[in-house]
Amino acid sequence: MSTTLVSVRYPLTADSHRTIRRGVDHLEDDGDSLIILHVRLIQNGDKLTRRALREAVEREVGTIPAHYVVRQGYVLEEAIIDEAARQRAVRVIVGKTKRGRIRRRFGQLLGLYPDLETELERNLSTTLEVVE
Repeated sequence: MSTTLVSVRYPLTADSHRTIRRGVDHLEDDGDSLIILHVRLIQNGDKLTRRALREAVEREVGTIPAHYVVRQGYVLEEAIIDEAARQRAVRVIVGKTKRGRIRRRFGQLLGLYPDLETELERNLSTTLEVVE
């Protein structure tokens, strides 16, 4: 029995579809669980509900055996790490960061934009899978 946590953006993007499908691919046993997570960043004023997330996923991807979680937080990486620990996830799946290389590096130097994959790899005690 294993738990896979998939982090998605809302509204759903092509990357979100790929990460969800990869999460579904990891469901092997009846006891396996898939958790679809969206982090509502407080500073963005996002008002998404769990029900709206589920309906959006089902409309775009179809009905899948998943649990839906919407968490509120200031820092995306911290919210994903906390939820992975809370759910005892053995695998976390995220989409590849799309921010431009120069912009990303400049932001990292100033401490504005931490690199999602690096932060998760450094702080997760589970398997991290990045979907391109």
